[in-house]
Amino acid sequence: MKGMIEKIIFGALVCCASFSSIVAQTSSIQNVGTSVANVLKMSVGARATAMGGANVAECDDITSLYWNPGATARIKENQVIIHRTNWIVDTEMYQFGAAYGLGDFGTIGLGLQYFTSGDILETTETQQDGTGRTFTAYNLALGLTYSRRITTRFSTGVTLKFIQEGLDRERGSALAVDIGSVFETSFLNNLKIGLALSNLGTKMSFTGVGLTMQSQGQVSPRVVNSTLNTGEWELPLLFRFGLAADLLKSSDYRFTLATEMMDSRDYEPRLALGSEFGFRDMFFLRGGYRFNESETTFSLGAGLRYAIGKLSLSIDYAYQHFGVFSNVQHFTFIFGF
Repeated sequence: MKGMIEKIIFGALVCCASFSSIVAQTSSIQNVGTSVANVLKMSVGARATAMGGANVAECDDITSLYWNPGATARIKENQVIIHRTNWIVDTEMYQFGAAYGLGDFGTIGLGLQYFTSGDILETTETQQDGTGRTFTAYNLALGLTYSRRITTRFSTGVTLKFIQEGLDRERGSALAVDIGSVFETSFLNNLKIGLALSNLGTKMSFTGVGLTMQSQGQVSPRVVNSTLNTGEWELPLLFRFGLAADLLKSSDYRFTLATEMMDSRDYEPRLALGSEFGFRDMFFLRGGYRFNESETTFSLGAGLRYAIGKLSLSIDYAYQHFGVFSNVQHFTFIFGF
């Protein structure tokens, strides 16, 4: 009975994600540059980033809150994450999250992504060197995840998200859902198959005092207040499908290879390859490559995991080549208990 349920759920997710992928491919050229809240596309977790972002099948830690909620049930301990990315053009991205196991009832998680531009100098048509005033742009995404193992080999999950984007005194909000699953096979050292559909949600429009304007009529000197109405923008709908397997494995070392295909509504499909070498589940070296990206290509990283009893600390670092922009660095701390 469980095997039948497993096949039905996995098949339904595949059909749903495949349909969304086909829709995204048919309109990707027309939709370039039309998505809002693009922070939702940024990699979370230094380990995943170092592996080129090929993480939808391999994520087995709290970063699954972002990559694949179906994998959250596979976390072997309760975890807390603190992540920081020194992004391009002096911008920064942070992630905070916690995941807690409920035994046979599954795993729940809460995650927050926050992106900030830092201070931006305000300029106008008449004051192009600056007015002396600064403002900021930001994105945030707050998600609540529930994940459960349906069988010992199959897990699935869902994340409900509140998303907000702000620029100076204007802001917009949207709601979205992520769904995903991981299936662990019985061959090739338990090859894992992962898929996830992310950011399926409402459109976003903007409001705020910055959209209020004052104008004076040509006939009457009376000042009239008017409010500009913005259009509505889609969220960056993402479909990920990936494979991951331990090609070499012993009691002392492990070599993992992962691959992922990502399709989105506003860009052509992209492919990522990632690898990780682990020694005694304590020291890790990683590398990855992204294909069909506009700037970023290869990434490298390393990690250290130290455990004392039921407590553990993982420290991960990733270096991401970013073409004409300054290279990006990622730092992740994961506490297990």
